[in-house]
Parts: sequence; structure tokens; C-alpha cells
Amino acid sequence: MFTEIPATLQARNVQCKDGFVVEQYMEILRLSNDEWTMFTCSPLEPDRNSRWTPGVVDYGARYTQIVSADLSRTWTIQHSSFDYSVIDRPDALMVPFHWGVDGKHLYLYPSYYPGPSGFPDSAVLRSHIQSLYRINLDTGDFGPFLDRGQFGDLAFSPDDRYIVFSDPETPDELHVRTVDTGREVQIRLDEDVVAAGAFTWNADSTKVVLFAGHGRQTDNWQEDLSGTSIFVLTPSSIHVQRVLANDPRTFIPYRCSDSTFWQDETTICLYSTNEDLDSWNKIFTFNITTGHVELLRPFP
Repeated sequence: MFTEIPATLQARNVQCKDGFVVEQYMEILRLSNDEWTMFTCSPLEPDRNSRWTPGVVDYGARYTQIVSADLSRTWTIQHSSFDYSVIDRPDALMVPFHWGVDGKHLYLYPSYYPGPSGFPDSAVLRSHIQSLYRINLDTGDFGPFLDRGQFGDLAFSPDDRYIVFSDPETPDELHVRTVDTGREVQIRLDEDVVAAGAFTWNADSTKVVLFAGHGRQTDNWQEDLSGTSIFVLTPSSIHVQRVLANDPRTFIPYRCSDSTFWQDETTICLYSTNEDLDSWNKIFTFNITTGHVELLRPFP
């Protein structure tokens, strides 16, 4: 890996202007795809000891470049052009969230390493990103797509027609947005929940399974869920149906294989996060039509 990657990155024209250095160099191929290479350049620090001293390095001068594989197009995102406060620190960069299936758009977000730790149970139902941006790979137009605080969790449909996201302030409120037109519809689950997310789309983008977490009072802030309900949303008709009600096993989706959460067209795999129950460290199947839960195997 260490002999092949530098040559590959050189061929992809990964280089910064004078006075700047590439952030997280060894991550670039993982974050890029076959058509585009994405990397972030940061100002050189006076010395390693001062890199964490506020004001010594102007991280607003950072920029992210997106270069086509044939080197015919290069788009530059100046970090001073958006709210970069979350990555106003060393070891930070813009990271792809979703490469559009049409090849025309890239959705990306600010990220830093190492990320936060010590999540509550309900964090499995919330996105790890705080804001989402979009760049048009045909024109280079760049701007915000979903602002910070606008979503709890989010997911694009496989065909990129829809994006569904939950409301962080009102967790039982869902938003279904048609990506091309920006038309948005809100749906209420009418449930007392503390978080909703872990959206799991089926392959043809006709349904999305979502999980809603019910809260409990506990001395341990990390154990903040008493159970989960599971819903199936049909975006074309804006219809949502609860198929499992407040199960104490606090389920989240689990990959049945390396590539999918789905065992078949009506069955997904689940994992229980509740260590207090006998269900922990076991994998289950869940029928989204009948609501039937069945033990599949121990974990992993």
C-alpha cells in the first residue's frame, strides 16, 4: 500500500500550492472514487508544538480540491466560503457523504479526526455529521444543502430521487424532500420518541425502514433508550406505517452481508443494542410486512 499510493496520488494530481500541505494523505483514495479525487490542503504550521494554539494557523485559508480522473476539471472549495467553525482545528477536512448516482453531484461535510466519543444509546439513530453541502461536478457550483441543526439523521434513496431526514428538535417529525425540485413534505409519527433515524432504503427506492427510539430516565446518560419502534415509509404516497411498537430490544439495522441490510424484498436484519437483555450480541430478521422478529444467529 505504501509504495503504490504515492504514485497513484501523483497521477491524480494530488498536490497543494506553496505554503500548504495535504491533510490526511493516506485517506485520499478511500474518500475518492474512480472518476474524481478529493483532498483538502491546509496552511503549513510554524511548528508542531503550536498547531493547537488558537490563532496561530488560519484554517479559514484551507481549501478542498476535487479533480477529475482525466485531469480535465478541477474544482476548488475555499473553506472561508462556508461555516468552517466545526473544522477550525488541525486534522480536519471536507469528506464525501454521498456521490450522486447521476455523476453530477457530490454531497460532502466537514469532518475532523479523531471524532467525538462517548455516545449515548440513541446516537445510533442520529447522524454523525452536522451539516451537508453539495457541489455540482459539471459546473463547480457549491453551497449548503442541509444546514447545521436542520436534521437528526438523513439518507438518500438509492435512485437519488429522495432524501429523508428527521427533525432534531421534534424527533417524531420526518421530512421527505424530492432532490431535483426541492419540494418537501413533513410527516408526524405521533410517537413519544427521543430520536428517529437509521433509515434503511430498499433497492428500488420505493420504501424506507426507519427506527424511532423511546427514552427512559437513568443515571447513566449513555443508556437513554428504553426501546425502539420500527416504521415503513412509502415516499411516493407519503404514507408511514408502524410495524413494530416499542420493543425493549432497542433494534438497529444490521448488514446481512457485506453489501446489504436486506435478506430479501421484505426482510431486513437487525441487531439489539440492549446489553441488559438476552437478545444482546444476536442477529435477528425482521419482516417489514408482518412485523415478525426471528432470531437468525449469534453475533457476529
